[in-house]
Amino acid sequence: MIQINPKDIELFSEQYHKDAKNQEIEKAITQKGLEKACLNQKIIEENEFSFNLELSEPKRYDQKESLRCWIFAGINMIKRNMAQNLNINDLELELSDNYIAFFDKLEKSNDVYEKAIQAKTEDIGKFTKRLENCVTECGNYMTFLTILEKYGIIPQNAMKQAVESRNADKITLLYREKVKKDIFELFQAKKVESKKELRKKKKQYLQENYIFLAKILGEPPTKFQYGYENKEGKKVILKNMTPLEFKEQFLSMKMQDYIYLENCKGWEYEQKRIDTTVENVYKKSSVKLINMPIEELKRATIEQLKDGVPVYMGINMLRDRKLDSGVLDIRLYNYDEMLGRKRLTKYEGIKMKERTLHHWMTITGVYLEDGKAKRWKVENSYGETEGINGYLVMNDNYFEEYVMQVVVNKKYLKPKQLELIQRKEEHSLQYYTKETT
Repeated sequence: MIQINPKDIELFSEQYHKDAKNQEIEKAITQKGLEKACLNQKIIEENEFSFNLELSEPKRYDQKESLRCWIFAGINMIKRNMAQNLNINDLELELSDNYIAFFDKLEKSNDVYEKAIQAKTEDIGKFTKRLENCVTECGNYMTFLTILEKYGIIPQNAMKQAVESRNADKITLLYREKVKKDIFELFQAKKVESKKELRKKKKQYLQENYIFLAKILGEPPTKFQYGYENKEGKKVILKNMTPLEFKEQFLSMKMQDYIYLENCKGWEYEQKRIDTTVENVYKKSSVKLINMPIEELKRATIEQLKDGVPVYMGINMLRDRKLDSGVLDIRLYNYDEMLGRKRLTKYEGIKMKERTLHHWMTITGVYLEDGKAKRWKVENSYGETEGINGYLVMNDNYFEEYVMQVVVNKKYLKPKQLELIQRKEEHSLQYYTKETT
């Protein structure tokens, strides 16, 4: 390899000093910091927090370090519907993320145990890749949906947040080691025991996992009582309600009718694809997506908002943001001019593994001008202190550049797009599914 030598450094320095502006920028950044020196204040002012189509503002959640954005996005998607059916003020209804997270982790352990039992090898070294993120807190809409359908949902006061439920790394570290120890034992037993005997071991491991999780997160109730005051001021008490009964009685949205639309430039549009890197927790089916032009994602999003339903959204939100002001805009910082940065296009970013889907939120409003979106109202899950009372203002340029997926009702698809859902052919897709918050 050809090394950098002292003469190269001399040349670099010479070129740096040829332009006096470089030293001015250096002084500004070293004294003020990168963001303050490069911030374009006019862009913040331009992104006014006003929308001509927006939903109500229920209670905001704070995920802290839980990595449960996918759960909170799901809760934020359904809570207005449930509040309406309960005849309760939107601000009064809180749903339990802890309940969903408990069963998600239990199901994930069952999934990896079963895969270990079914693996056609007794060499654990050939199985270890499946263990890298086997019981993490990460998920997506389909993960949320499957837990919701199997276990239902409960109010927050029926299973409150535990102290450790906000510290995903600590729980995951302990739980993952326990699960991996179990899998090591399963592979040892595979050499001499039948699948029937292995599944007896699996059931014992799951019982241990239930106890493990209950001690940390609290045990999920099989029945609960929920008292509240409805919009007419009448006190209502729901007694001996199971989580499934609560879901079935008060959630009227048909959650299976919602599908993923993605925008991945460089791959063929109007194609149904399957992401084999994200598995549906207990139904063993991967996430199906339809790759569409960005304008189709916007159109479907606007139509769903007009019907009063939030839009579950997957995004890359690691740059071009100022969270204290709540503004997301690709023009927010003058990095290109100040630093000579070369910005990757959306296609290049995905190809180079720089644009990964890492956060889930809900879109709850939009400002339309002549039928076109100018900015979007986004409900985050980091409490009311971040952004504007917990909401972000996403400029339409940010939607185009960083929104990866939206989950919308299939009724908003055009006839030809709807036909794609019925097609049997599916193409493997593995270009972005890294979820980190």
